[in-house]
Amino acid sequence: MPLSELNKPFSPGEIWEARKRLKPYIYSTPLLFSTGLSQITGCEIYLKMECWQLCGCFKVRGAINMVASLSEGERRRELVTCSSGNHGAAVSFATNLFRGAKAIVFVPRKAEKSKLAKIKSYGAEIIPYGQDFLMTLDRALEYAEEGGGIFIHSHGHPLIIAGQGTIGLEILEDIPDVEVVVVPIGGGGLISGILTALKSANEKIRVFGVESSAAPGAQMSYRDGYCHERIQIGASIADGLMGTLTPLTFELTHKRVEKVVAVNDDQIVQAMRLFQEEEQLTVEPSAAVSLAAIISGEIDIRNKKTVLVVTGRNISWERYQSLLTDGISPKQEE
Repeated sequence: MPLSELNKPFSPGEIWEARKRLKPYIYSTPLLFSTGLSQITGCEIYLKMECWQLCGCFKVRGAINMVASLSEGERRRELVTCSSGNHGAAVSFATNLFRGAKAIVFVPRKAEKSKLAKIKSYGAEIIPYGQDFLMTLDRALEYAEEGGGIFIHSHGHPLIIAGQGTIGLEILEDIPDVEVVVVPIGGGGLISGILTALKSANEKIRVFGVESSAAPGAQMSYRDGYCHERIQIGASIADGLMGTLTPLTFELTHKRVEKVVAVNDDQIVQAMRLFQEEEQLTVEPSAAVSLAAIISGEIDIRNKKTVLVVTGRNISWERYQSLLTDGISPKQEE
């Protein structure tokens, strides 16, 4: 599919089409009430458990939706993507479902080893390149264009957004009277899909976004009124959020998101500890930012029925244990 499709209009109907397409392949993940987190935050906290999804993260929804939409001829071409880990694993998994498909995954050189192992386990070829997501993205785009491959964007393609939006449909089915949904933001594909699904049913549902302070592209874009596709990305333990918005994800969200806040690594680690202490949940840093924003006071949702989208669990035991035991060291922040 050409990159021009990244600028195609997007409608809620595409999310319903994605749901039908995905039904044979994915889990409808549970939505669990958290007594402990509700008491701590002063609101009704429900956890949308995408950390229990196939591949250990929500990304498989968008990846399967896009790969399933390709023709057999398109699948026989190389399916190229760029990822810090989770999207690459999802694309690798999705190509396994369809005979003849092959995935090429470009990753930053500092990508986490446990995520690389998961990508490899599903059969994709990994090409390390660049020091951050944007450098890696540029090379992946060049490679796809030079070799005639199909580029599968991690967050900017309508089919990816539609797949992620099926999470919103499931939330509405389980809690029709939900008042607030808090969603992590990297490139904006997840919040674009979820927000579109929720607002198509009830415009009064408030949707908050949370990103890492190391990659505040959404905050900058909403503040300035245009999409910042190129920003300076710092270092963060939340590797899955080290992207920026695209024109489409900006267009879908900037007038409808209640607020976007940024959290730092220390706040993320605190939230990871709370997930473990209160719910015995092991989550990766990117999945903890929504809770981090609430406990830090950046989002005030007291007495509201609130869903946190817990996006993934893909972190090695050694790294997880180190973060919770030792916190953030200067070396980790480099």
